Amino acid sequence: MFDFGVGYSELFVLALVAVIVIGPKDLPRVLRTFGQFMNKARRMAGEFQSHVDAAMKDAGVADIRKDIEKAKGAVTQVMNTPNIVPPVVSPGYNPSDKSFEAYFGTAPKAGETRIAGELVQEGQAAA
Repeated sequence: MFDFGVGYSELFVLALVAVIVIGPKDLPRVLRTFGQFMNKARRMAGEFQSHVDAAMKDAGVADIRKDIEKAKGAVTQVMNTPNIVPPVVSPGYNPSDKSFEAYFGTAPKAGETRIAGELVQEGQAAA
């Protein structure tokens, strides 16, 4: 029920103990005093929060937050951009000259083996 881990059964036990210890005659006065205390604590917390917000505004935290969000957006855009991976070209691979030229600027020569645009000599292991 509450954020601090008190459920309905624990709340019922606390109410029963309060009625027994405080007594039914004084219980309304105690609950009213407790309510006033909680109201005062909430007002103090709200005032503290407003002071913290004002200090953050004076320190320029909003500008820093905007800069971080902008950088985050740029990183996300780069991460979501698909990488262009050139095809592995071997002697048996026959792409159209236009697609190879789009990646590497020149068409492959007959009998060449290229991996990622780099010429691979016979016997070299591909990494």
